[in-house]
Amino acid sequence: MDAFKSLLTPLSNSAVGSGVLDATKLVILGGTVETARRVASTGWSSFINSFYLTAHFSEEDYPYDWLLLWLQKQPAWSRSREFETTTSTVTATGNSNRRVAGDEVEDDVEDIIEEDDGRPKLKVLFQPILDTTHTIYYKGHWLRIRRSKKTDGSDLSVLTISVVARSNAILKQLVLQAKKEYEQECVDRVQIYFADQHGSWRWTDSRHKRPLSSIVLNPGVIEMLLTDAKDFLRSEKWYASRGIPWRRGFLLHGTPGSGKSSLIHAIAGELALDVYIVSLSASWVNDASLTSLLGRIPARSILLLEDIDAAFTRSTSRDGESTGVPDSTKGATVETKKEAEKAADTNTLTLSGLLNALDGMQASEARILFCTTNHLERLDPALSRPGRMDVWIEFRNASKYQAEGLFRNFFPAAEEFEAEHSTPPSLFSTSVHATPVSTPGTASPSNISNTSAPATPSVASSSASGSFTPSSAPESLKDALPSLESTSSLGTNLLDGARLATLSKVFADAIPNEEFSVAELQGFLLKYKARPEEAVRQASQWVVKERELRERLAREKEEKEEKERQSKEKR
Repeated sequence: MDAFKSLLTPLSNSAVGSGVLDATKLVILGGTVETARRVASTGWSSFINSFYLTAHFSEEDYPYDWLLLWLQKQPAWSRSREFETTTSTVTATGNSNRRVAGDEVEDDVEDIIEEDDGRPKLKVLFQPILDTTHTIYYKGHWLRIRRSKKTDGSDLSVLTISVVARSNAILKQLVLQAKKEYEQECVDRVQIYFADQHGSWRWTDSRHKRPLSSIVLNPGVIEMLLTDAKDFLRSEKWYASRGIPWRRGFLLHGTPGSGKSSLIHAIAGELALDVYIVSLSASWVNDASLTSLLGRIPARSILLLEDIDAAFTRSTSRDGESTGVPDSTKGATVETKKEAEKAADTNTLTLSGLLNALDGMQASEARILFCTTNHLERLDPALSRPGRMDVWIEFRNASKYQAEGLFRNFFPAAEEFEAEHSTPPSLFSTSVHATPVSTPGTASPSNISNTSAPATPSVASSSASGSFTPSSAPESLKDALPSLESTSSLGTNLLDGARLATLSKVFADAIPNEEFSVAELQGFLLKYKARPEEAVRQASQWVVKERELRERLAREKEEKEEKERQSKEKR
């Protein structure tokens, strides 16, 4: 202190020095006051926060979704002084296909943009901006809620809830209530999650459950699949007592467009299971990320790996001649080659890594695995062996039995429509021809044999030629062809049971057995979704045109290959 005074003494003897001295005193005084203020503020905040219990919920965890849905129903959440707006597409049922943590504007007609020309409807959604604090009263406690971004660069949000309480019971009650309300909202829907580039499961979509009645399988196939899956889900103790991993795998293989994905959607809805999808060909996938993802799949859910035969290739070809090995030199530019090489360097997934992720020590249990492939012969035997793929189901092109069932699903009978007018049958129903093949596998409490392949009964067709022309139609059918006055709310002519049976039978006779896929038949019927009689009239002509188109495409392909061969020979 004496040394400090000795420095200031010369300055105090002059006018200039006096001003400097006064300024120095002000700086010291201001700094002291500010320091005292910050210490007091920090101490007071620490004292107040000592009475708060705080819980943090990350966007990658399920409670985050439960709580956001609960917050959407709270008036205080929508009364934020600062908010951001967004729009989302609205389906025919009024549900948004995009989930946001905001307040949906449904009462104000001006906030809903109606489109009557087939374009999607847009709904304006409001949600509070990030880093704003909201106070909500819940069961005698005031909750402080804040939503912010994580600081680790992952672009994920975190929800922070604080409450003045002696125990965390109130927070547990809140989470359980939010979970219950979330499950009630999702009881009629299938939740779909997709693996993102950060190695986390992200909610992607919420779809209505698909009724099993909209999918036509040969007799016994759907029952076999459901019985096996239900028996697996209730056999945890049986598996544990015998030391068998509680996992079950189904391999759906066969013709493209035969309804493999549609069947999985229906099964998920029937069993009330969420679906988790991972693309094995994504550039960011490697052994470590896949193992982490598959190890964090919740119990009682479905893991879907589509086109698993293309997991270790970059080929985009799905035809029968493709070997699954990409040809980076054919028809590729320099830029395309560079991009392919860069992607190949990024994706380092190996077969060993995939196998360990599916059934290694760290693999999750109590989940059902569905894998789809169009080329069974390309799968490594280690991947398709029992224990990983316990049940095989083959999908073929639509038979006459499936064609008849598909027609019935597209055009409901008047009796069926009156009985189910509140939930009209879907116009996008799927019919598949599937043959169940169970491979020898691990012991199972299921009544389904794992040592033999149960045969699927075939359905005989009443028409040997499989063709139909209006001139050969019976008189009763000609009488049924004029349009009916009775129509459903979907604009589809309502037929009585007898007429529907006649038309569906004639339609099935016009379709060759196992020549066209279900997707092709569905595409044809969609053109006549309100005109069943016209669909029957045009079926034979459509078959002829499709055959001509296939022949033309085959000729063009042969000519192209011949030109390429000749060009190579000249070189």
